[in-house]
Amino acid sequence: MAEVVRLHWPADGARVLDLCQRARDYVRLETGQDPDMAYVQETMTDAPPGVPPDQVWCWGYSTGGPLDAIATCLKGYYEPNDWYLGLLLLDPKARGAGLGQQMATHVIAQARADAATCLRIAVLDANPRARTFWTRLGFGHEKSSTGGDGHLRHVHRMPLQKDTA
Repeated sequence: MAEVVRLHWPADGARVLDLCQRARDYVRLETGQDPDMAYVQETMTDAPPGVPPDQVWCWGYSTGGPLDAIATCLKGYYEPNDWYLGLLLLDPKARGAGLGQQMATHVIAQARADAATCLRIAVLDANPRARTFWTRLGFGHEKSSTGGDGHLRHVHRMPLQKDTA
């Protein structure tokens, strides 16, 4: 049975690592390295100052076997009523079949249920397919910046409730 489930560190770390190893093309694009358990821990738990650990969420999608996808989110980043989608990662075999949209729709629904005003995601410039995907879902470009890792990222934003921005 296919379903989206909440994942927890460290209990689900090995399952997430397995997916990250299968989707190492993206991890290498982002980090320049193969995924390891330290990458998984950071993916599942890392948050900027001001975002408490209980506001870092990770969901996984599985059809009963290994994970096919994960989505990690922060509640209360950039602003207290904002959500931030940190990573949407799919098994390469599942790409292009609608699973990305299904996972994104799940996150959007969770954020709306929480009365979030918007959802943001930062997309690597080196990943133009992802920028097209998020634009097609209704996310608009907000800003671009280069981080400490040298990657140019484009922040895209989707309003979820009436807001003033």
